[in-house]
Amino acid sequence: MKNVSSEQKLQLIRQIRSRYNEDRYDLRDRERVLYGRESMRPWEEDVADPEQEIPQSSFRLRILLAVLLFAVVVTIDTNGTSLWGLTAEKIYQIISADYEDKIEEWVETLSQGK
Repeated sequence: MKNVSSEQKLQLIRQIRSRYNEDRYDLRDRERVLYGRESMRPWEEDVADPEQEIPQSSFRLRILLAVLLFAVVVTIDTNGTSLWGLTAEKIYQIISADYEDKIEEWVETLSQGK
């Protein structure tokens, strides 16, 4: 292959890729005919369609919000101040309250309505 020019190498690569894509499409058509498979596998996707949007996760935003709220509560507790009339002690009481009875009552009300 020492006598092969870079243009010939590029042409060979294009031919190999073209053959590979043809084989993939042929295999997909056979699977569709034989097994009724219509969907593509994740590794078979060539290019993402602009119409298909990737679902955005809000996990990072929720984690950031939780960390910020935790920092606010710790700061309020450390300084002994209140924020909008909420002290750290009130926040601890709200968090530690048992809502099981209220949830059971709500579920019973909801199930009776059906």
